[in-house]
Amino acid sequence: MMFLEELSTFIGRWHPLLVHLPIGMLVLAFAMAIVDRFGRKQLYPNAIRFSLLLGAVAAIVAAITGYLLSRNGGYQTEVLQFHQWLGVGVAVVSVGAFLLYLDRPTSSKWVHILRQQRFMFILTAVALLAFTGHFGGTLTHGEGYMKDALPTAIKSTLGIAPEKEELLTLTNAQEAVVYKEIVQPILKQRCQSCHGEKKREGGLALHNPESLLQGGEGGFVLVNGDTAKSELYSRLVLPPGHEKRMPPKGRTPITSDQIKLISWWIGSGADFEKKAKEIKQPKEILAILTKLESGQQEEASLYASLPAAPTLPEEKIQAWQAKGIKVMPIAADNNMVVISAVNYPQFNDKDLEDLLQIKDNVVQLKIGHTAITDEGMKTAAQFPILHRLHLEYTSVTDEGLSYLHSLAHLSYINLVGTKVTTSASTHLEKIPQLKHVYAFKTELREANGGGEKFKTFVDTGNYVLPILATDTIMY
Repeated sequence: MMFLEELSTFIGRWHPLLVHLPIGMLVLAFAMAIVDRFGRKQLYPNAIRFSLLLGAVAAIVAAITGYLLSRNGGYQTEVLQFHQWLGVGVAVVSVGAFLLYLDRPTSSKWVHILRQQRFMFILTAVALLAFTGHFGGTLTHGEGYMKDALPTAIKSTLGIAPEKEELLTLTNAQEAVVYKEIVQPILKQRCQSCHGEKKREGGLALHNPESLLQGGEGGFVLVNGDTAKSELYSRLVLPPGHEKRMPPKGRTPITSDQIKLISWWIGSGADFEKKAKEIKQPKEILAILTKLESGQQEEASLYASLPAAPTLPEEKIQAWQAKGIKVMPIAADNNMVVISAVNYPQFNDKDLEDLLQIKDNVVQLKIGHTAITDEGMKTAAQFPILHRLHLEYTSVTDEGLSYLHSLAHLSYINLVGTKVTTSASTHLEKIPQLKHVYAFKTELREANGGGEKFKTFVDTGNYVLPILATDTIMY
């Protein structure tokens, strides 16, 4: 019995090769049948019969090997059933088409009627082939493998909206169980379409701790405390285009923050039960956890829905950079930029007006600790794709905020240490997409008591750190 089981597994592994034979044979028969049906002379009756015979036999063999392969498991059940029964349908219909093309003498009325429709049998077989191939591709490459690969221009023409991913957010990052609430959601989002409970490419599943520890056909993928030897991490940092890089080309890439979180978890011992507060956190990891807690996204994904930005004027960029105004692209292949005046505290309203030359490129203005005033807010309101505005420790007041209601994409504003008052809430509520307001050391904090009136989250600062049993320094 063991021999027969192993033999069936071996035969099943031939399915990916054999499945292409009926495709070629039946499509060839269909092409010749079209010529014979609509041409003046019937040129290919014998060739059609021969192609249909080979195609029918190949379809039967492909169906058998496919069934044997499916017994190994690891496939999405519903999709597998569609693929399986459509494949059986191809075999049955192609056999019927072959028999109808034999043209043997018969006195049966029904056979004569069916022979008149034999072209439709081939057409049906080819249609079933297309659907069978689609579900086979879905089993191999995941849901939406064809649609996702369409050029952006075609997607826009067809009205196919980019798929929106649910952003991972944490109510209290320090209380979160690192594996369950941080690592596992990342693996589910980026890896489990190929390495999950229903589909296990390379024998690897990542949907629970047991499968993760078990590894795949290539061995273990997780070595506690050693990121370099853990393929779960090392495959993520291979150069783009590398055949072993994960996720593979064509899939949504994992972000740098997500890679750092996985590396941190593995390097700290890959414990499945510990909370974030129980694991040592470098400053970089602490910053990422804070972003998860506040709901902020990484730069590239935050602006993914915006149209392509125009080309940047290189000479002007160089002039601004020489002055101390940083112009930083959000990604290597993107013309959208972040403006930072961190090294130029003299930055003023006139400098901001000069930046209007690239207003269609600027998604973030970091102009805190500068000489910007309320007058400059009139200019800031003219940046059409501005998402984030840093005004901390400037002389901006309630009057300046009154000019910002036209910023349709503004979701973040930092007002720490400014002269805004309780009246600022009236102006902030008019900014349509505003989600985060930082107002520590302002009258808005005292007067508004934490932002109950806002539809957005208002961070008023003044935090008190809880004392943990493991603390060695008290603040």
